[in-house]
Amino acid sequence: MARKRPLALRILLWALAFLALVACNEVGGYICDRFGLPVPGTVIGLLIMLAVLAVLRRVPEGLNEVAVYLLSHLNLFYVPAGVGVLGYVALVARDFWPIVITLFVSTFLATIAGGLAFQFVARATDKREADK
Repeated sequence: MARKRPLALRILLWALAFLALVACNEVGGYICDRFGLPVPGTVIGLLIMLAVLAVLRRVPEGLNEVAVYLLSHLNLFYVPAGVGVLGYVALVARDFWPIVITLFVSTFLATIAGGLAFQFVARATDKREADK
């Protein structure tokens, strides 16, 4: 069993891990703005973080702890979006039914697309295993 690190060192590791997350996010945003890419900067930042973790071939302990903490409090990240929607209550009320219909249709289509993708991958995997 690994020995527990001192609290000051753990806090430093958490701060560095959070700084790494923010840095990847900002670099992704910069790349998106600089090159006019049609992909959000946060997605590019996540790809940068994925590349770094692939090179490291492990997730550093501090980054893992910060990620687990942020994911366990993920519901707090929806508060700003909810407040933003409240600012447009009149607009949402005016377009309520088109919004509801669009949500249901897009969810239905995404479910179908996910099922078809699963079937495609399952068939491809079965063919590859049969060829062996």
